Amino acid sequence: MAECRVDIKVLQYIMGHAHFDVLMEVYNHLDDRARIEKEIAKLDSMAVNF
Repeated sequence: MAECRVDIKVLQYIMGHAHFDVLMEVYNHLDDRARIEKEIAKLDSMAVNF
């Protein structure tokens, strides 16, 4: 859901977690190198536009 840009606070509510950090620690896994590199490229382009 997060990858489809569902609001993180809505996800927290749906999953029933009282604390945001629990949601992120349990469900946020980075194991796809291409996904990581794509997100880093986005950050790089934002920094260039500043």
